[in-house]
Order: sequence, then structure tokens, then C-alpha cells
Amino acid sequence: MNSFGKICVGKSKFHRKGLVALRPIKRGELVFRIQGKKIKFLINNPKQAAKAGLNWVGWGKNIWINPVSFGVFINHSCSPNTGLRKKINVIAIKNIKAGEEITFDYSLSEADIFWNFKCNCGSKNCRKIIRSIQFLPEKIFKKDKKYIPPYFQGIFHKFRIANSKNRAELRKKWANFIEKGFRV
Repeated sequence: MNSFGKICVGKSKFHRKGLVALRPIKRGELVFRIQGKKIKFLINNPKQAAKAGLNWVGWGKNIWINPVSFGVFINHSCSPNTGLRKKINVIAIKNIKAGEEITFDYSLSEADIFWNFKCNCGSKNCRKIIRSIQFLPEKIFKKDKKYIPPYFQGIFHKFRIANSKNRAELRKKWANFIEKGFRV
């Protein structure tokens, strides 16, 4: 567990614990790498979704990382200060002050359409309910695109809710996609 002297686990304003910057971190700087075991897991219905790990970070089609170390403690914000590069590199997307909590927008690396949670991040841009990338507003997608892994960019374009008549149609398309060998 090496934070390069940049971050530590500390008190969070969102949850009990979170990641806190020990020193200023400049925009574009590597904050940490998500480490952990890759998990292959098919989620094609709400019951399967309920069995998924709470801290899992999306990697690709039916693959997540079960994080260890700092990855367990990164909290969500609708106005995050980090994003992903190369699937596991957590990069500062804005300058981060010493003592500031390190946050990430969970929607940017989640494709499970059954997943959601009530957000209490307190951001002026809070979306209130956080869902997978298929439900992400296009404005946010465009703003954060360079911090969204290519697989999830493809999912956004192919399966976003705006491309479906309703959620039932989206669920059917999604289940067909993840159960079959189709690629994004």
C-alpha cells in the first residue's frame, strides 16, 4: 500500500472514511492505482446485481476489480476531483488541496443497469440518484469523456437510456448483450 505520500485514509464528509490528500495534488497527476482481484461476474437481473460487491470497480464486460488498499475508500461525488485513465489509474482532474477528500464519479466506471443509490454528496450538481453510465447525462459524459475507460464510453453510446423507448426495452437489450458474446 503506497500512496506516494499523497493520500491517506481519513474522515469523510460523505461516509465514515474516505481518502484525503496529504499534500496538494496537481491536475493530471496520478493519485493512486486501483489494485485488487479481477472478478468475472454476470449481472443480467436485479437479483444478480444485489450479489455484486459493494466496492467493485468496473473493468470491462462482466469484469470488475474488487479493490484493496485505497480503492476501497474512494467515495462518490457528482463533482469529483479524480477520474480514471487506463482503467486503474486514478488521476486528478482538477487541483486538489491538502486535506481535501479524494472523490470519483462512480457512474463513469459502472455499466450494471440494475445498480443505483441515493447520493448525498452535497454538490451543487448532485444528481440525487446515481446510476450506471447508460443513465449519465450527455453533458457530463462529454465533460468527463477523457476520464472514462473506452469500454464504458462504448456502453454509453450503444446502451444509453436516450436510445431506448423505455427502461424495459433497455433491460432487454442489456441482458441480451451481456449474456452473449457481442462486443461494444
